[in-house]
Amino acid sequence: MIVNPFTERNLQLAAQVGVTDIVLTYPGPGLEPLLAAKKLVESCGLRLTHLERKIPHLKFVHNLPGRDGQIADFKKLIRNMSEAGMEVLCYNWMPDEDWQRTSCTVRERGGALVTEFNLAHVGRNVTDADGRPPTPTPAAKLWENLEYFLNEVVPVAEEAGIKLALHPDDPPLPELLGQPRIIISNEALRRVVDLVPSPSNGICYCVGSLHPAGVDVLAGIRSLADKIFFFHARNVRGTAEHFVETWHDNGEIDMPAVFRALKAAGYRGTLRPDHAPSMAGETNETPGYEMLGRLFAAGYLRGLMQTA
Repeated sequence: MIVNPFTERNLQLAAQVGVTDIVLTYPGPGLEPLLAAKKLVESCGLRLTHLERKIPHLKFVHNLPGRDGQIADFKKLIRNMSEAGMEVLCYNWMPDEDWQRTSCTVRERGGALVTEFNLAHVGRNVTDADGRPPTPTPAAKLWENLEYFLNEVVPVAEEAGIKLALHPDDPPLPELLGQPRIIISNEALRRVVDLVPSPSNGICYCVGSLHPAGVDVLAGIRSLADKIFFFHARNVRGTAEHFVETWHDNGEIDMPAVFRALKAAGYRGTLRPDHAPSMAGETNETPGYEMLGRLFAAGYLRGLMQTA
C-alpha cells in the first residue's frame, strides 16, 4: 500500500487494517532516502518492499538527449533498492510521464470525490503528470526505445535480485493528443516480457487501467500469471474515451472474480489498493491517493483475499 502523506500515523493506520507491505514513491536519488523510509516503515511493524511512481523516465522513453545518463540513474536506483532489502521496482512507459484525468470532482457514493477521464475535455489534466516532449514519438520508436532500455537494465536487476514490473498506460488509449501509447493490452504486456526474457523482467497488472479499453482482465491474469510481479486493484466505469473511477466494490470490474483468478493462477506477489475516492473531510489535493478511501479499499481487498 502507498500511504499518503508518508507519516508514522498513516503507517500505523495501514498496519491496523492489515497491510503488510509498503510501496514507496520515488524519494529522490541515493541510498539514504530509502534507508530512512525503511527505518520508519519497520518501526510500525511493516515491510518496505516496493517502489513506484515519479521515477524520472521521459529521456529514455523518447530517446532524448541525456538518455543514457537517465538510464544510469535507473540502474543506481535498482542497486540502492537491493541494498535496502527491497524487492520490486514498478515503472511505466507512459509518454506523458504518468496517469492523467480531466476531472477530480465527480461525485460517487455518499458524495465522495473520484477522478474522471473524458477525451472531449483532454488538455485539462488534473493529475501531477509532468507532460510530454513537443515532438511525438512514433509507436515503433517507443518499442525500440523500450527494448534498448530493457537490454540495459534487466541484467542489473538480475544481479541485484530486483524484479521490474511495467505498469500499463493510463488512460489506455492508442493515441492521446497526437502521441502514440503502446502499453494498452494483454498482448502488449506479453510483448514486453518477451523482448528480454528474464526472471527479473515482468509486469504490474492493473485491472483498472486495462478494463476501460475492453481488455479481458481475467484472461490477462491467466495468460500472464508467470510474469505478474505486482498487482494493482482499482475499479472503474466506462470506456477508454470516457470513464470514471469508483469504489473498489461498485464498479464494472467483478473484483471477487479477479481475486479468484489470481488465486487460481497461483499469484503470490504483492497487491495493493490503487486509486480510491476522496472522502468527507479530505482535501482532495492528491486525487486517488488520499488516505481514508484507501483504508476502506485495503480492508475490502483483504476480505476478498480471505474468501478467494
